[in-house]
Amino acid sequence: MKQLSLILFLLTTGVSSAQTNAVPKEIQTTFAGIWEVKEKYGTNTVSIRFEPGKNYAVVKDIGNGMAPPRTFQATLKGKTFVIPAQKEKNDYIELEVIRGKLHLRSKPVNWNGQGDLGDDNANKFKVKIFTRMLLH
Repeated sequence: MKQLSLILFLLTTGVSSAQTNAVPKEIQTTFAGIWEVKEKYGTNTVSIRFEPGKNYAVVKDIGNGMAPPRTFQATLKGKTFVIPAQKEKNDYIELEVIRGKLHLRSKPVNWNGQGDLGDDNANKFKVKIFTRMLLH
């Protein structure tokens, strides 16, 4: 009986700890939605959503609609979501909401001959500021 109680205890602590890693509701409310920025040749769109109990945001780069959308998982670091750079897929990206606007900062990274991240300190962040779209 003691073994059964120990097993049940361990199982429930594993489940409850998984729930505590979920993105806090107030952060979800701040980031969730569809965001747009007007550019010279069109509109760039990003959508951010959250799955229950997960510790990341699902960020979909819809772009201007000319190319297929790309979907990423962004992890929370403080009050900023981070999408790590992936070779031949995306740059290093940070997402932060400041005064109701989504600041998307991207930083190109350098890859060395072995396919590892090189020195990325030489590159500067590019910033795009998005406005949340209101759905009717």
